[in-house]
Amino acid sequence: MGVVGKILFGVLGLVMLVGAGLWFGIRHVASDITSHTITAAQFKDVHVGEKQSAVRDRLGKPGGLQPQDKPKVPAGTTCDYYLQKHVSLEKKQTFQICYRDGQVAATKTLPSAEDEATQVNGKSSASAKP
Repeated sequence: MGVVGKILFGVLGLVMLVGAGLWFGIRHVASDITSHTITAAQFKDVHVGEKQSAVRDRLGKPGGLQPQDKPKVPAGTTCDYYLQKHVSLEKKQTFQICYRDGQVAATKTLPSAEDEATQVNGKSSASAKP
């Protein structure tokens, strides 16, 4: 094998290694996203006063992904976030569950990307009217 052949073989090996790394990285992120999703019905079953451990046992551990524009959380609470399951990406809502002293203190459904776009378009078209 000549020098050019060795170089091409090395480049091909590097490309395959990078491709495999990307494949496993994407699969890990996709798995992380889908493993921390819940349905709207599951979210509606969470009630103020319920123990945090019971909620997490039922829903699973919250994901590492956080909403880009986090809403203000109630004072003295920490919040978990779950993405909505079984809907398209644009329609996915984020569910916020806030805890104080190990119990649910507040729950909130954050708007989906589609809801936010509708609000922005509604405001801009309303302000454009004479």
